[in-house]
Amino acid sequence: MVTDATRPSDHGGTDAGPPVHYDFSTNAHPLGPPPAVLDAVLAADRQRYPDPTYTALRAHLADWHAVSADRVLPTAGGAEAIRRISLAALLAGVTRVCVPQPGFGDYQVAALTLGLAVVGYRNRQELVQTMDRPCLVWICDPCNPTGSTLNAADWAALDEAQRASGSHVVVDQAYEPLRLRGASSLPPSQADRLWRLICPNKALGLTGVRAAYLLAPVVDDWRPRVQSLAASWVLSAEGEALLRAWAQSEVQEELAESHRVLLEWVQDQQLRLATWGFEALAGSVTPFWMARLPELDARTDLDLDPALDLNLDLGAVRQLVLPTPPPSATPPSPPSPSPSPSPIAPPPPAAIPAMQPARLLPTTPAALLQALRLHGIKLRDASSFGYPGWVRLSVQTPQALLALMSALHQVLGPHHVSRRRSEAPSLPPTLDSPEDPA
Repeated sequence: MVTDATRPSDHGGTDAGPPVHYDFSTNAHPLGPPPAVLDAVLAADRQRYPDPTYTALRAHLADWHAVSADRVLPTAGGAEAIRRISLAALLAGVTRVCVPQPGFGDYQVAALTLGLAVVGYRNRQELVQTMDRPCLVWICDPCNPTGSTLNAADWAALDEAQRASGSHVVVDQAYEPLRLRGASSLPPSQADRLWRLICPNKALGLTGVRAAYLLAPVVDDWRPRVQSLAASWVLSAEGEALLRAWAQSEVQEELAESHRVLLEWVQDQQLRLATWGFEALAGSVTPFWMARLPELDARTDLDLDPALDLNLDLGAVRQLVLPTPPPSATPPSPPSPSPSPSPIAPPPPAAIPAMQPARLLPTTPAALLQALRLHGIKLRDASSFGYPGWVRLSVQTPQALLALMSALHQVLGPHHVSRRRSEAPSLPPTLDSPEDPA
């Protein structure tokens, strides 16, 4: 839970650290953008301003969603939409913001920056209890980082609480296009009473193009203010092109066809990582999921493979030492040009085997993640979600998974594999009960 509004949210993806060759921390589609979307973005007219009202774009998206164009509000990505909605809540006199735990940190940071009170909820019951007054309520479905989804009973309880409290509810549907199992349980009639945030750039594999849009409720007194809070030209030419291409049948069909491949990759990834002791949190319907990191054995008598080169300066590590063989004898010096014979030097004393570090093994989750990072692998540390010792992993290509397996072999050693395989797998308790995945 974020409590310091001056500290930026933690995110997956690009950062200021060492180069990342295989990024399991980002939730972008691992297959990259559909050709039609990439072509549209590259062909965007950068020499002219977009229409600041985005009239044609809003009509195009409205037709796609079968809503009126005045309900479509373009935003410069999901994060900008979150800030704008939060400011509108403040101006409307709302003082409480309800956010999912675990959940996307920007909901909390945006509220705290404005001095709003933040109340976290872990399930349906806790959310309903907090909605005893008009609130701004954030729902992420499917949820980041767990990949869990709300069921029909959750939506029914939320609808009743919203009507009773006069709260404004925003459903972040950034990962709806990446739903690999089942379908959303949100009734269409209830969807018309909620704000919905649509962020296609993740599903389209173009997270660097900051473009999204809000679908306002049919009746809502916040809509004019949320629209007026937008900066001029809130979307770039590339962002407008991405959103236009997103709402095309060709693109949607290609995205749907990719779900089968992603689901196969998720299943293979979870099975392979389970052999290393990664314990998956059940319930994800998306290409990302949470896992508890392997147990790091603190013993110092492990017989590790001496062929592995693991001289990593990790800080929170332990050193295992192995004797090095004595150095070979120094070759004799060439004869001296002096006519006098050279004295015969006595043999060197027997070399004493030196003790030097042979292995540096991570002893903390942070050290393990840093070790993998030095091998070009990035996992999303879930500590900022309130779950130290956990990570969020996104599905990546088989090549990336092979690189992760190789890095784990080098960092933890093959003995870690055999030790974990000898144990019966045990899943950790879910963060929310299966009946209450809110």
